[in-house]
Amino acid sequence: MTINVGRGIIESRVLPSRRIIMFFDQIKEIDGNLKDLRDHLKTIGQGVDVHFDQLDDIAAHIIALEAILLQVIKKVDIDAEAAKEWVRDNTVESTGKEEGSVKAQVVLKDLLN
Repeated sequence: MTINVGRGIIESRVLPSRRIIMFFDQIKEIDGNLKDLRDHLKTIGQGVDVHFDQLDDIAAHIIALEAILLQVIKKVDIDAEAAKEWVRDNTVESTGKEEGSVKAQVVLKDLLN
């Protein structure tokens, strides 16, 4: 190993046993980093599980509401154009599109058919 000190160069020979110690120190550091990474990945995984459960709850509520709504639609006349206009008016700002949410319009169409 060569070390620059000021204007001169000092040659340094690291003893083989010191190199081995340095090598194992690096291995320990890598092992610690891998354990930290494992812990971080576990935490991320747990967060994903929580969000998945929350999305599953939301989906269950939406399905139940859709079932009730479909029964109401069978008994009540729905003004499809007024419903489309409502979707457009209430989603134009959040989507930034003049026609509003295309997805909401597709869902509306499916519910009305």
